[in-house]
Amino acid sequence: MRMTSPDSRHLALLLTALLSGLASAGASAQEDEEPALSYPRVAPCSARYPLVATPQPDLTAEDARAGVRQGFGTQRDWGVEDNVELLDADATGLGEPGLRVHYPEGTSAPGDTEKGGAGFYAAPTGLAGAERACLTYRVRFASGFDFVKGGKLPGLYGGDAPSGGDEVDGESGFSMRFMWREAGQGELYEYVASQDEEFGASVGRGLWSFPTGEWVTIEQELVLNTPGEADGLARVWIDDVPVLEQSEIIYRTTEEVSIDGLMFSTFFGGSGKEWRTPSDQHADFAAFRFYAPSS
Repeated sequence: MRMTSPDSRHLALLLTALLSGLASAGASAQEDEEPALSYPRVAPCSARYPLVATPQPDLTAEDARAGVRQGFGTQRDWGVEDNVELLDADATGLGEPGLRVHYPEGTSAPGDTEKGGAGFYAAPTGLAGAERACLTYRVRFASGFDFVKGGKLPGLYGGDAPSGGDEVDGESGFSMRFMWREAGQGELYEYVASQDEEFGASVGRGLWSFPTGEWVTIEQELVLNTPGEADGLARVWIDDVPVLEQSEIIYRTTEEVSIDGLMFSTFFGGSGKEWRTPSDQHADFAAFRFYAPSS
């Protein structure tokens, strides 16, 4: 059954999260190797931490790549020149500018086909040395968006932001992106030292779903572990509804690893034909906010 009212969708998300928390609490000893999941029992992190940065694309720049680089303070990017379009406040309808990312027909992961989607890194000074931090942003998939098997979405990172099968050893850093999956199911997609998978770990798949044609707010809180302890946390809220809390995460084995900023990363894939978008598609991104406790 399709729910179009925001209140109905919020209620459905909350019920899903509550049921997930109950299932996690009753998990058997045979499932001990699975991530320790429940749902957040605290207010969204944007209400608990001070706002430290509000980057947005610079619409006065000569092109989209310059607009991203100037607005997000970065020189590390891929696919932006070919696949990103700057949106003004009227186009987003949010009172602020945003980004439209294009996924050309037949593209998937950057190492698999011609590049579809885009990526860049933004490390605001307000996060310098952060051991806990909060990211919020909004995403809008085009009406009728075909999710195929899945694709990547932005999240927080630290250190070298491992991805693409990189080894995670507790010293090189971590990445905590999101993914959409078939039929728009959401999940955390993580590279952390406590994972067993060769590629990223899929966590909480299906605890929420992305609609098409409307804005959705993603809110992510990370609390890094104490080196030598498995006491790291990740929390997720979707449209202010608590949907996922993961505990016992090992992000690092050294205090030199901290939360650096945004790993903006979006494309179809996975690799292989079955992941590729069957037509030209796009998604919009806007309203990026970073929050962190005062030092």
